[in-house]
Amino acid sequence: MAQLLLAGRRSRRRRPMDGGRFAVIALLPSIILFAVFGILPAYNLLRMSVSDVALQGGVFTEVLVGFGNFAKIPSDQTGARTMVNTLVFSLASVVLTVGLGLALALLVERSRVFAGLARRVLLIPLAIAPVVISVIWLLIVDPNIGSLNKLLGNLGLPVQSWLGDGASAMAVVIGIDVWHWTPLVFLILFTSLQALDPEVREAALVDGANSRQTLRYITLPLVMPMVIALCGIRLLMSIKAFDEMFLVTGGGPGDATSLVSLHIRQVFFDELNLGYGSAYSVMVVLAIGALVAIGFGLRRLRRARAAS
Repeated sequence: MAQLLLAGRRSRRRRPMDGGRFAVIALLPSIILFAVFGILPAYNLLRMSVSDVALQGGVFTEVLVGFGNFAKIPSDQTGARTMVNTLVFSLASVVLTVGLGLALALLVERSRVFAGLARRVLLIPLAIAPVVISVIWLLIVDPNIGSLNKLLGNLGLPVQSWLGDGASAMAVVIGIDVWHWTPLVFLILFTSLQALDPEVREAALVDGANSRQTLRYITLPLVMPMVIALCGIRLLMSIKAFDEMFLVTGGGPGDATSLVSLHIRQVFFDELNLGYGSAYSVMVVLAIGALVAIGFGLRRLRRARAAS
């Protein structure tokens, strides 16, 4: 009898865990972290966006106002300018970053002598923190102590107020962002080019295609899905950009380089208008979600056309 009981206990101990139970246990830490750092902040943001939040006696008070904060967005001229600045900055950054990254990837992939050196040099900006990059470029383009104006002065050329004009300041921050993130695009596209089947391009050359035709009709179509994906990633990254504008220009001169991220910070921390800042943040999140949905829709449409 004792042996039967012992055998039963051993069989229960050796019984494997149910797959569904193991999946729940394995995902539980991620679910808890997502709830604490994702769902709870999103709930607080939504609650504050429909409330008038005020600081009284060191305590935040909330009064429900419905969609009153959202109704203020169309009349916010500063917010409208930051949206236009964000659009200009994002489009220019995406086009230049992806274009330069693709060009560099194609050049390095074809190079046999300088490929290793180029990969190491081009990845240096990617390893530097955004704050450090902003400080480095500030020391270059600052009109008073910047090395660029000192170089122009030594050459007998007139110095420029790189950050004093809205157009030039925007060009500077776009250049900083492009210089920082082009190595990321280059690395991904270079890896994609290395992963292509060389027999496909060799077959095209055997059939009489030259290098330009092989690039246009073979290489570029094969890497185009990755190029489109990188455009989407860089678009989202540029919309969230903050470091360059905050540290180099502070959003100035005026509001010339102020993006939605800087405007949200100003409304939240400088003006302490938490209700309107939350509503503006929700609108930005919805706009980003709409862009993502449009991207997935275009991707499905492209696949459907290719399948048909």
